[in-house]
Amino acid sequence: MRKTDKKLERDIVRELTAVCEAAKRTCSGFEWLTHTVDYTRFPESLRVTLVFNETVNEKTMLAEFKALIPKVQFALEPVVGGELPAAQIEARREHSIN
Repeated sequence: MRKTDKKLERDIVRELTAVCEAAKRTCSGFEWLTHTVDYTRFPESLRVTLVFNETVNEKTMLAEFKALIPKVQFALEPVVGGELPAAQIEARREHSIN
């Protein structure tokens, strides 16, 4: 990983951590988030995944997801150098194994 890639990673993690901590306090069913990126194809390869618990109903999850998209975009705008397309942000459910 190049020095510039490491700086980008730190910036992404910092911004997403702030969004995550705020969302855990305010969004029903939100658990955590993660991201993947291939720095040779940045920012087109950046993907953010928002994870919701399995007990939240679909309607609530989708409403919270829709509310979080602009927050993720706003937080990453200075890092990405523009608005991250909503298609690069997804929601998933966390499933526990019994």
